[in-house]
Amino acid sequence: MPVQIAISSIIRFLLYFIHWMVLAYLPVVFKGYGFTDFQIGFLIGLYSLSSMFLMLPLGLFSDFFSPKRTILLGSLLFAGYFFVLTRVQSFALMIPAILFGGIGAASLIVVTESLYLKLFGREKRGMRVAVYQVSTYIGFGIGPLVGGLLISHGPSLIFTVAMLGAILIFLFGLFLDDFEPISFSFKEYGKDILQFKPLLLLACIFVLGTHFGIEQTSFSLLMQEKLFFSARDIGITFAGIGLWMAAIVPFAGRLHDQRKDVFLFFLVGMGFSGLFQIFTAWAWDFRSLLIIRLLHTMGDTLALLELTVLIAMFFPSHRLGGNSGLMYALRTMATFIAAILAGGINKEWGYAASFLGNGIFVLVFVIVSVGFILSSRERKLAVGWVRD
Repeated sequence: MPVQIAISSIIRFLLYFIHWMVLAYLPVVFKGYGFTDFQIGFLIGLYSLSSMFLMLPLGLFSDFFSPKRTILLGSLLFAGYFFVLTRVQSFALMIPAILFGGIGAASLIVVTESLYLKLFGREKRGMRVAVYQVSTYIGFGIGPLVGGLLISHGPSLIFTVAMLGAILIFLFGLFLDDFEPISFSFKEYGKDILQFKPLLLLACIFVLGTHFGIEQTSFSLLMQEKLFFSARDIGITFAGIGLWMAAIVPFAGRLHDQRKDVFLFFLVGMGFSGLFQIFTAWAWDFRSLLIIRLLHTMGDTLALLELTVLIAMFFPSHRLGGNSGLMYALRTMATFIAAILAGGINKEWGYAASFLGNGIFVLVFVIVSVGFILSSRERKLAVGWVRD
């Protein structure tokens, strides 16, 4: 088991390393190609949209076929996507390239996590999820830092390194344990979802996804265009955030395992994240932005840990692929919508306005959700805020 946890964590690190090494600089690369803010928002959103359409089918597919083989296929598709990016620079040709990349991303993001939860998510959920997310956040942090060093030599070098990373995912994936396939049934998946707690979780995931769309479209450009960060400064910012999240997530996991308040930490994390999303709009230099984003990601860390744990709690292990796929698909749809909106907002009011609007939206949702739960003893009982 420790060897399998290590292999799964290495794959997750590589996935987020190459994903964010590229994604953090795609808006900047597209700007250098002469794309408009709307075109940039469209392409970033399209990447999310193409992932969204396949996350549910691929999650279902992994349940009744093979999670391991799905991961292997996804890694090859991801490698092919980065190879295409080394050759394409026009907006028209970038559209099919982005669609191709979304397919690879969908299979890897959903199925790597669902397989991990299937194998290791029944016991010590908080700490095991925290260990897994440490590798995610280190990849998220180091990827853009390396990307910032590579981009000075041209975007093709970033894409080549990402392609090699995807090939490494394939090689490590050969040593993963697989999970026994199941007989497919839409009825059983429907029973899993159509309950109060999973439906509330879906609503939370949608709102959480909007803030990822804003960040993926606007954060790098906010740093470059408003705060005049160099590529090196952008990389250092992402590295600081990622390593910070990796450092604090084990404490969040330990705290979760000591408490039974389902949804409490999730909503607290979302609220904290939304508050400092607002403050991001008023950052004025490197230090102020870094402090604000470290506080913002304290909320993100708690919310994302709880999200993964709640998925493992609410759904049977053998149907985690399909149910995780639905959750990720909804989150990605929200990311797409927010990315498209951010493109228009950035053009009309500037990059800070996207963060301000999204932070207010998240905070309002959290306040309404808490009020909705507290207004009914049955709902408070369902989420563990009162006891029988």
